Amino acid sequence: MPKLVEADIYCIKRMKKVNKSNCETAHLLGVTEGAVRYRIKKANAGQVDGRSKKKSKVDKYHPVIDSWLEDNADRYHKKSLKCLFDMLTRYHGYSMSYDALRRYVRKHFPQYFKRGSCIRMETPPGELMFFDWKEDIKVQMMKPGNWRKVQAACFTLGFSRKPAIIFSYQKDLESFISAHQQAFIEFGGLPVVIRTDCLKSAVTRWRGGKTVLNKEYGRYLEKLNIAGFPARPGKATDKGKVEKRIRDIFSRLDLAHRAFKNLEELECRVREEAGELEKSWRCGSTGLSVQASYAYEKKALRPLPKSFPLLPVKESRMKVRRDGTVYFGGNYYQVPGIYRDRFVLCQNTGKEVIIYHDGKEIARFEFLEKTKGMVMLSEEVLSDADLHISDTVRDWGIDVAKRQCDIYHEIIKESIV
Repeated sequence: MPKLVEADIYCIKRMKKVNKSNCETAHLLGVTEGAVRYRIKKANAGQVDGRSKKKSKVDKYHPVIDSWLEDNADRYHKKSLKCLFDMLTRYHGYSMSYDALRRYVRKHFPQYFKRGSCIRMETPPGELMFFDWKEDIKVQMMKPGNWRKVQAACFTLGFSRKPAIIFSYQKDLESFISAHQQAFIEFGGLPVVIRTDCLKSAVTRWRGGKTVLNKEYGRYLEKLNIAGFPARPGKATDKGKVEKRIRDIFSRLDLAHRAFKNLEELECRVREEAGELEKSWRCGSTGLSVQASYAYEKKALRPLPKSFPLLPVKESRMKVRRDGTVYFGGNYYQVPGIYRDRFVLCQNTGKEVIIYHDGKEIARFEFLEKTKGMVMLSEEVLSDADLHISDTVRDWGIDVAKRQCDIYHEIIKESIV
């Protein structure tokens, strides 16, 4: 039954003046007829409700509560009233309910419940880009039932709210920076400032304006002449635009009822869905659609460099073995036979392993995590007519090369928790 407040008592008096019955008034306020009758009786006698003067049993704990709330006011993250309830119960013999304590604090210490205020800000076109991770998204890869966890690197332009979603299997530094580079290409330009949260890939130590960025990440941004502007620890509102965009996109996506061939196909699916939504999403800076606002902001983005800085990927110069394979990162990768006994550059981008010789790409393989000692065969190498092997053996090798990644995904498939 709701408790009658001053406004309800005023309503009872007005209803009585217009000759409304007590039952009608009680039904309107959601209380009993007796409660209405009691209030009218007190008003006619010029008396005050005696229950309003009744002392609370919590009164004797008032000094302790006052001291606790005063100490709590200076904390960055305020303790909950549950902590106060536990403290009073354990050390001060408090025997009333938690609800009684909460009502008492709300009545005598209303400042505890006051919510902080903030101001809405908009940024100039081309100035700011936000970043955040959407972690551990379960999707079906290669075939139905083969569930994998993927990580989504989510970018949003501060002015137009244009999103870009880049997927990877890992959430390490290499995937983090590689996603940045793909987002720049998708946006068609570079922002002046990037705002991330305080993840280890971006921030070594947060100190406001003197924040120390991750060494590799800072070096990469410096080469692109982009400033890092990390959000405050624990303050999701500092990058609210990307937080909201993540909710907007993934709440509308249905990724559970479709199998994707690879991460690129997944990205295309999300990009198509977001592209349709951008036509109806509104931009706070212009009042127009995100699509129209992005077309304007794209002109303000700084042009892409002719060549991006070398990503801080895992790379190494290795000698091609006599069997035509290169040992890199614990696995063997097959390359054309003409490169035997030559040194090649192997790079792991977090998604793929790419092999170069004298600046020319000679092989590319999907990066398969958790593998060790795997021999990655190349369908192109095995199909070479100059390779002197029998047709039967050649067919066996090509069949393995085509199915290696499928077999890998089948073996490590995960079930839905």
